[in-house]
Amino acid sequence: MDITYRSARVGTIEFATDASPLKPSAVKGFDVVTLGIPLQFDLEGFTGNQRWTLSHLKLDLRAQLPSPQNWLLGSGVYVATVIPATGTLKFPSLAEIHCSPRALLQYEALRDGAPVRLRCDVSGSIYGLLQANHREHLLDPAPLHGHIDFEFPRETWTSMLRSCDLSASVFVEIPFPVADKGKLDGGHRALLDAFEAFERGGPTAWKDSVGHVRPYLETWIKQQPLPTVQPPKDGSPADREWKLLTLRDALHKCCHVWVHNPKSSCTRKEALLILNTFACLLEVLP
Repeated sequence: MDITYRSARVGTIEFATDASPLKPSAVKGFDVVTLGIPLQFDLEGFTGNQRWTLSHLKLDLRAQLPSPQNWLLGSGVYVATVIPATGTLKFPSLAEIHCSPRALLQYEALRDGAPVRLRCDVSGSIYGLLQANHREHLLDPAPLHGHIDFEFPRETWTSMLRSCDLSASVFVEIPFPVADKGKLDGGHRALLDAFEAFERGGPTAWKDSVGHVRPYLETWIKQQPLPTVQPPKDGSPADREWKLLTLRDALHKCCHVWVHNPKSSCTRKEALLILNTFACLLEVLP
């Protein structure tokens, strides 16, 4: 995005590259996730009386999806005051964007494993500066607007969301337990492996996530087979266990189908169904 003053380009604002000392971040608040977006300011040195300043830039973060409309994920204000130096000036700065967890949930579902492509709309005013009597005075403001298109590495994006300490249910609606990885039992270890595969996104990831669940289901069926005689359908504990074990066996059959078919046959919704059902069975079956 170009910064212009009196029809002249005086600098740029871009998304900071991986070489920047500032890294993307995400912090959870009360019903809000604050994303830290690293920006790179490159300013040219002023000449003569061509001094200017800008502050309180409004930032709107939008999702670039294959649709006519760029969905608004969140907004923020960059409050720092930017004034050019006598020479060129380059510096990174972190802009804070406030998003709702629900907006991120909807974006993750619509993204469907595709690259994380975002747009930051920037608007505000740029003021001229006049030096007189050893003081600086603001001149008439001029509008400033533009946008910055950029792409997050998927691993960076998923790590940011995970760092918020939000349960996975907020993003993929899976009741995942918060525990030390080293203390997870076999079932929850399989669920964690499946969830990490799911996070990568895309047809291969959807199929891989199902593949992590299937071996545990096979072992579970051998260790706790469905009773050969169906109990009375009276809502008793034995009747309840029969129904849940029947669901477990049906889930295993679904996993078998998707694991042994091309990756394109397993969609995000189907992988989500498997992971969600598997996670719930781990919670309700003894």
